[in-house]
Amino acid sequence: MQRQRGFTLLEVLLVVVLMSLSALAVVQTLPQSNNDQAKEEASRFFQRLQLLSDDAILNGQDYGLRFDEKKRTYTYMQLGEDGWQKVENSKYFTETTLPEDLTFSFELGSEAWGDSDSLFKQEDFYEDRFEDAEQKSKPPQVYVLSSGDVTPFLLTFTSEPNQKSEQTWRVKVSEAGVVQLLAPGEGNESS
Repeated sequence: MQRQRGFTLLEVLLVVVLMSLSALAVVQTLPQSNNDQAKEEASRFFQRLQLLSDDAILNGQDYGLRFDEKKRTYTYMQLGEDGWQKVENSKYFTETTLPEDLTFSFELGSEAWGDSDSLFKQEDFYEDRFEDAEQKSKPPQVYVLSSGDVTPFLLTFTSEPNQKSEQTWRVKVSEAGVVQLLAPGEGNESS
């Protein structure tokens, strides 16, 4: 007696159920809106900043961050023998470019650094005025030191450039070095 080879109805139904569950899992992880995408980017940056701070302390390495709002990129840097260089061979600390529908704004300092007390414009402070400026990489704007100190700053992620502040996600580092992820509508409380 010959046995026919093939799939039983139960096996076919099991495959269909497994495929639908995996498709559902993929759909659930996709951002639902631009606001969710801003939340994801802010959350990703927040987690990487905490990881960078821990790595700096554990390995005794000084790190930095360089932001470019026009290109919508931020770069992780480390201090080596040749000065500040991009972090190489890292899974997490690579140059990050935001998607086209997301922007960020970077503000150095915190409430203690009032604009009226500023002795310089923020962009002028970091301008490289040397003749070999093209050869040198610009220094970081934010320092994450091996001592555990982090330069205070506020980074705001917005899904559209002209959106109101209540629809933005922010990552804030206070004067005390506390890193916070602030959801839309959360005030500027400092810990």
